Amino acid sequence: MPIAEPGLGEAFREPSGRIGVAGTLDEVEPPDFVFVAVATPISEAGDPDMTQLHSAMTDLRAWPNAHVSIRNTLPPGMSLRLPALLGRADGSRLSTNPEFLRQGSAMEDFARPSRIVIGRYPETSADHMSRLEHVFAPIDAPRLDVDVVAAEVIKNVSNAFLALKLSFVNEVADLAEELGVDVDEVLHGIALDPRIGSAYMRPGLGFGGSCLPKELQVLTIAGRRHGIPMHIARAVAQVNVEQQDRFIRRIIGELPAAGARVRLLGLSFKADTDDLRGSPALYVARRLLDADYVVSAFDPDVRRERAEHAAPGICLTYTAEEVFDGAEAIVVATEWPEFAQIDLVAVRSRVARAIIFDGRGIIDPELAVRAGFSYRGIGRRAWEPFATGILARPGLASDRRSPPQLP
Repeated sequence: MPIAEPGLGEAFREPSGRIGVAGTLDEVEPPDFVFVAVATPISEAGDPDMTQLHSAMTDLRAWPNAHVSIRNTLPPGMSLRLPALLGRADGSRLSTNPEFLRQGSAMEDFARPSRIVIGRYPETSADHMSRLEHVFAPIDAPRLDVDVVAAEVIKNVSNAFLALKLSFVNEVADLAEELGVDVDEVLHGIALDPRIGSAYMRPGLGFGGSCLPKELQVLTIAGRRHGIPMHIARAVAQVNVEQQDRFIRRIIGELPAAGARVRLLGLSFKADTDDLRGSPALYVARRLLDADYVVSAFDPDVRRERAEHAAPGICLTYTAEEVFDGAEAIVVATEWPEFAQIDLVAVRSRVARAIIFDGRGIIDPELAVRAGFSYRGIGRRAWEPFATGILARPGLASDRRSPPQLP
């Protein structure tokens, strides 16, 4: 299994005799139903790259009678071109069925989805919809049968809205930090409003991966083509980048010497995956390497060759214990649960300088200072250990000297 995802290997092991992999469609008997689930990444030019989808549609012309449903993310309006790409006169045996899987919990989301969205064409046949109904019959979830373009917009806007919440919360965290208050208290008070809730209300380094950044880009492009500036979508993406840059400036501001040894906990864009696409942790690693820091990292799932290819100059250790040796700064960059359970007292004896930059808010500041560390979090006061006791550093975050500009 080439993808690191909890439960994925086990799920494929039991029915492996019923799963086949073919090199070409010529090796497969003509099927009744086809689900298309190919990648639609953002190209180097910044547009959605439909190369894999075009290739799949071209290949599927060999099966003119097959029912086809498209699972992957489509930019708004793309679905209207699918019948022609398939070489068909209409969409009578065609639909879209966007997936809503979160990396790290994709197996759970597949078995128990939050909703099932079917995008149908005006001419989509009752027979086609009946076949889809049979596929999803075992799944208890709300179902929406909507226009194909509406299905595209639902998929893109869902992720963009989550990105909006995350970026807004990160701006609130920055303000709280400057005012000398704890963002956790602020967000708890906000989340008690049932209209807002607590989901995606955790400040941190920012979001990454292949979904949220892409959906913001897709919506921005779609708006531009229709004369709509999409101010909020563009601002959300900008806030996300600025959040990561602000965190890096804090590290450089307190650890200014080139050649200083920085140790990263985590490289993947989130826990329970090895995906480095759009990873804020990887972005931090690259910028620190550019600033001539010596950067080592540990990630439970990311393989060494992938890390070294993605961030030339980084050293990936095999264990969390190894990464701490000689550290002058520890940076928590991915929210792996095991990082919250690290024995900080034992770690303190291995480091050269005791300062933690917690980019994911998973380290308890009191435990950190009790172990002898200085603590810097996002949206939290700076904490310092004192010989006479444990105190949060008095004053506002803005009292600290201004960090230098990023290289």
